[in-house]
Amino acid sequence: MENVTRDVIADIWPLYVSGDVSPDTRKLVEAYLYEDTEFAQTLSEMAGERLPHLQTPFLTPDHELRTLTRIRRRLAGPVWLMQLALIFTCLAFGRLISDTSFDVSPRKFIVAASVAACMWIAFFVVLYKGRRDILFRVRR
Repeated sequence: MENVTRDVIADIWPLYVSGDVSPDTRKLVEAYLYEDTEFAQTLSEMAGERLPHLQTPFLTPDHELRTLTRIRRRLAGPVWLMQLALIFTCLAFGRLISDTSFDVSPRKFIVAASVAACMWIAFFVVLYKGRRDILFRVRR
């Protein structure tokens, strides 16, 4: 019992009061409190205090399903942004194929490819931020 401190007993105390400890742990707590009567008095006073009853929030029956749907959408990323990125990518490649001769300026291809690159960057940034937010919320 030389390694047992007040902090250890204070950590075990809620389980002891609720009766969720093993008989050996119960004996350990009782033996420590028998030796440290001042701390035993403090704990018994704290046991008399009750936490206020908190009302549980009302959740609709489909709350879990709606939450799962929102998480799936966030993990998939913004579909509209991906569609725009694909359209501008196809336009850029279409320009590249149609303007293969050397007498046409590549400006239209460069513009379409630049817009497509911006759309892809925006899509991946939003996708990364959405997934990061979900993963950090889960870990907390």
